[in-house]
Amino acid sequence: MEPKLRKFEQIKDVLAYGQFLHQEIKTLAEKIEDLEQSARLKLLLDYLKRHEEKLSAALERFARDTRQRILDTWLPYPPDPKIAKSLSEIHIHPHMDVEEVAKIVLKFEDALIELYRESLNAIDDPEVQQVLRNLLELEDAEKRRFVMNLARFQEI
Repeated sequence: MEPKLRKFEQIKDVLAYGQFLHQEIKTLAEKIEDLEQSARLKLLLDYLKRHEEKLSAALERFARDTRQRILDTWLPYPPDPKIAKSLSEIHIHPHMDVEEVAKIVLKFEDALIELYRESLNAIDDPEVQQVLRNLLELEDAEKRRFVMNLARFQEI
């Protein structure tokens, strides 16, 4: 995966990047699905595409419903470039198994959680911190939901 390097200046940039990354994972799932014949993995990929589309839409609504003052808040420090490096190390290949796809998704989720955590730690404004905390909690809950559903897929 070749994530586009982003310049994070404001909270709205962080939200836009989160939405972009969810769309990238959906696209990645579609590419893996095109290479794969396993019914079990196709089932997981179908779930993953719907999951990522839902999260991308949630971030879009979140940005639309958040006060402009919060969205326009400037970040004093950009997030660590290790996030983009971590995501650039994701590679797909034919005949991937459920565990390999799960590792990719969890690596992505961890990178996004780290992005929100670093942004949260860079801001002093309590209202902006609450917005970022909400995003962090959303991603963490979705990561746990994915892990729980992954366990169900492995029982199939």
